Amino acid sequence: MYEEDRALVARMRAGDQRAFDEFVNASAPRLMAFVARRSALDTASLEDVVQCALIKAVRNLASYRCEAALFTWLTEICRHELVDVQRKAARHLRQLSLDESAATRHAVAELRVPEHQEPAATLDAAIRGAAVMQVLASLPERYFRALEAKYGDGLSVDEIARELGLTMIATQSLLARAREAFRARWQESCEQTQIGASPP
Repeated sequence: MYEEDRALVARMRAGDQRAFDEFVNASAPRLMAFVARRSALDTASLEDVVQCALIKAVRNLASYRCEAALFTWLTEICRHELVDVQRKAARHLRQLSLDESAATRHAVAELRVPEHQEPAATLDAAIRGAAVMQVLASLPERYFRALEAKYGDGLSVDEIARELGLTMIATQSLLARAREAFRARWQESCEQTQIGASPP
């Protein structure tokens, strides 16, 4: 299984430049789409996430065990990169909010925007998004994939079952366990932060 991926990795580890080009050209566009579906980052930030993920993947080729498709392994690296970026962005937004001067607050008050677009709402959304990604990333792999497919990609239970190679009943059971695990981790996370306790 995954013999083509195994061969490609072997070529890259042997220093074959064409293999690296093949890997990047095939993976980068798919990773861009993968990250874009999971965040509201601008294009430059998305490209940074993808580039960092590809660099880390190349540096850690020896850890690829062919237990999953090469792209699946790559998306795991990319997920962690995305969580880190969102966590840093939330901290940055929080710092900007704390540093906001009285003059700036006055100017913002005069140029009111719809409430859902105000800096506080943007900050809350960014912090909450980073927290959700952090909790998801802490779950077992199958739970993460099931929840991501259902709520991130909007797949039906039938589609998830086909993607995971499970029966409909097994998939429904997996989703139920994954939701319960997420709820428990979210509650634990909320006890340590100021984020509201209700799961998103």
